Amino acid sequence: MGFFSRLFGQDEASKTNIRETIRSEVNIAECIDAHMKWKGRLQSYLDGTSKEQLDPAVICRDDQCVLGKWIHGPALVYFHDDDGFHKLRSDHAKFHLIAGTVVQKVLDNDLAGSDSLFVHEYSRASREVIQDLTELNKHLHHED
Repeated sequence: MGFFSRLFGQDEASKTNIRETIRSEVNIAECIDAHMKWKGRLQSYLDGTSKEQLDPAVICRDDQCVLGKWIHGPALVYFHDDDGFHKLRSDHAKFHLIAGTVVQKVLDNDLAGSDSLFVHEYSRASREVIQDLTELNKHLHHED
């Protein structure tokens, strides 16, 4: 089962209240946008046109962005036993690990390796996170 599988047995008022609470805790559309922007940030870094000082030790941590803080904190109350949520957590961690590795490879002057990682693994990880978030957002805004 996907997101909200744990909530299916509850009455409609409870489900609506939980959805509203979650929407007040995190804006999933903004999280999608922030993670989509990483592609451009990394591409600029790979191209050498970025003005940012990116730190792979920070980027690889999946608990620093708004989404990461939510999925490692308040979200556990609602989704601790939800398979879809655990997929999101895993995909999000992989996304950050790969993004950090892309930056580290640039710093190590492994441009071919960083480019390959960006084109293949990063793109796949990014797609997975966006799909997971889109699914969650759909459930947060769906009224039964």
